[in-house]
Amino acid sequence: MADGTPGYRVTEPADALAPLPPDPLAWLNPDMAVLRLHRRVPPVLPLDAFGPFGSWIADAASAAAAPPDYVVAALLGATSALIGNARWAQAGPGWSEPPHLWCCAVGDSGSSKSPAGDALLRDVLPEVERRMQGDFPDRLRDHRAVAEAHVARMEAWKSEVKGAVKNGSPPPLPPTEAAPIEPQAPRLRISDVTIEKVASLLATAAPKGVLIVRDELLGWLLGMNTYNDGGRQFWLEAYGGRFYRVERQKNPEPIDVPRLAVAVYGTTQPAKLASVLRDADDGLLSRLLWFWPNPTQFRLGSATPATAWATGALDRLRLLDLATSPDASTPPRPVMVPLADDALPDLEAFGQDMQERQGMAGGLQRSALGKARGLALRLSLNLELLWWSARPGMEPPPTMISRRAFQAAAMLVEDYFMPMAERVFGDAATRKQDRDAATLARWVVRERAEDVHVRHLQREVRLPGLTDADAIKAAADALVDADWLAAPQVGFGTARKVAYRVNPLVLEAKHEPLG
Repeated sequence: MADGTPGYRVTEPADALAPLPPDPLAWLNPDMAVLRLHRRVPPVLPLDAFGPFGSWIADAASAAAAPPDYVVAALLGATSALIGNARWAQAGPGWSEPPHLWCCAVGDSGSSKSPAGDALLRDVLPEVERRMQGDFPDRLRDHRAVAEAHVARMEAWKSEVKGAVKNGSPPPLPPTEAAPIEPQAPRLRISDVTIEKVASLLATAAPKGVLIVRDELLGWLLGMNTYNDGGRQFWLEAYGGRFYRVERQKNPEPIDVPRLAVAVYGTTQPAKLASVLRDADDGLLSRLLWFWPNPTQFRLGSATPATAWATGALDRLRLLDLATSPDASTPPRPVMVPLADDALPDLEAFGQDMQERQGMAGGLQRSALGKARGLALRLSLNLELLWWSARPGMEPPPTMISRRAFQAAAMLVEDYFMPMAERVFGDAATRKQDRDAATLARWVVRERAEDVHVRHLQREVRLPGLTDADAIKAAADALVDADWLAAPQVGFGTARKVAYRVNPLVLEAKHEPLG
């Protein structure tokens, strides 16, 4: 006490008196998990699974001061869209999977999610899309000439009808040809996710498929039924690449899409996910591939991503085409790429393992495990073709998914995507007290504070969410429970400030960038 009794010290006149352990060994090891809001440690992404693209991913991540996970999220979304309906993975006569993937980069504000995606979305895909245009300007000019000729014939027919009515003779029949359909500019990326727009593009301009890009993916997830009560069902069907017919109110002709093919890439923040994680599980969220790494420490990158190389490689995927039939009435169809015979036992063993784990899981994680074997098959096709696209020379595209590609895909699903889904489903929503405790803990580490004074934090520091004494005390009490702080004794005098002593072991610990 103030009279010198061992066990306490006066931090300043009339200030709090914090309990002081009799020796340093009396401090318990602090729970450092409070810094990451007790979130699970994210799995490590193995870049060697991406073959020659591994070094490009690392360079792009370094240039953006971002984890490589965020670069891969954009890469897999784009790769699966460029392959699209041109190739499907096949495990047997009754089981095939389209390639498209739904990828979501999760991270707090400032974790470089968007800059990491820019290496692809800003620097590579625009050139690929430019090459997609091909002879479209010429086809559009030809269409306009044909359309004007059709209009002229219709006007002439209308004039003939008027003349016949005036003369009392039978009116002539209209021209037999229908109005020509205006060609749509080929495209890869879209942001408009209304059902009719997406279906129209898939039926005309993008039969291979499209990539939906949303900087805030939550808007897409929450707005699926905004304009159409069947919106969510449409997207569930789209993931499976199934036939879909869209009935239109202003047009008697429906839009028929032989095979929906929609890849997705977007970003969101953990706190925003809580609103969708509470919804009933219809399997939609478990279809997404989640990327939620811890942020990297900011450093100016010295490596320059090989943009021209990546563009050339991905453009090979664009050139993959659907199989056509001599019968013009038969729509183009995917080329099936079977799994190699020696990989079939691996698929069976993997599927049985995921099925066993599913039986012991619950909630959204149970759904994710149930889709793991299909995901591994899709991912194996993407990896096989991604590796092929990066190889030099004019080697023809693979006609089989190798055992190596399936093993790499299964490893990614088992060791990365399933643990990452568990992290998202379990840790995205956190209590305010936990967030406040993490905010206070980070301030302690950053300032290397030896004491935490409630009044000082309230009046001078004003951390986010910690602007009143009650919130600060609640956060500090949470850190007492985590052995970061020692519970105070309130001093005497007029000020009666409250101070918490910081565990010295906190300041001795090494700290990594946290999400």
